[in-house]
Amino acid sequence: MKYYRPLLLQEIDLRLPGIWIRRLRLNRHLPEVDELSRHSHRFAQLLCYLSGRGTMRAEGRDYEVGPGSIVLMPARVEHAFREAEGRRPLCLVLDLDWRGSAKRGLQVARLNLAEAATVKQELSALMRLPDPHDKNCRLVVSAAVLRILDALWRQFAVIEPRVPQTTPLVRKFDRILRETGSGQMSVQLLAQRMGMQADYFNRVFKKATGQTVREYRDAWWISRAKAELERGTRVGDVSESLGFLDQNYFARWFKKHTGMTPRSFGRSGS
Repeated sequence: MKYYRPLLLQEIDLRLPGIWIRRLRLNRHLPEVDELSRHSHRFAQLLCYLSGRGTMRAEGRDYEVGPGSIVLMPARVEHAFREAEGRRPLCLVLDLDWRGSAKRGLQVARLNLAEAATVKQELSALMRLPDPHDKNCRLVVSAAVLRILDALWRQFAVIEPRVPQTTPLVRKFDRILRETGSGQMSVQLLAQRMGMQADYFNRVFKKATGQTVREYRDAWWISRAKAELERGTRVGDVSESLGFLDQNYFARWFKKHTGMTPRSFGRSGS
């Protein structure tokens, strides 16, 4: 039974050292289908959810996914999916012949806004091509796919994540983020602490780091929260140390950015 309709199907046959990129697909789940039964694929896959929400079950665990969620699925790992009511997924899938995927295992992460924008921009460019399979488009298609792969792989540390430039501006901002209570600071308040108007601060900060203030702030807090949870720190203590006055709000915020609750992340030892 067919569970989805491919909006874009691109046979790629692009080879890199240790990896063979076979196919790119953009799938929309069909209206009459709200659940995919257990199945597996002969190739490893990188999945990126562009819209819709649901729950993926694999290796005895449930992973809630939504816009920006990305999944590294090794070959032949059985998995199932149930969509949230009325939220049909639109999912980008890259089929890969990559032996290294088995060693890494199943991983779930989340794109930041800048990387998500890159993926959507490249997909939009591919869909505007009159015939993506034309041999004259091969270089354009390959470049777009590699930029998408670059954005996804950085989230799984397959290649090194981009490190923002260490400038006096960034160092000062890091000091503010380390202060107790910064978790409750809005972008506007953080800009005030930096002595700038919010719009201007956002422009100069993005020029220096490649990220907006909000993206950098959220990534910084997520990194610190994960480190604390991995050390076994209680969720309430992590929430308090980051300056979130409401533990439930912190849990919702953490889940929005990682696809997991803080408690589940701590138990997984991820």
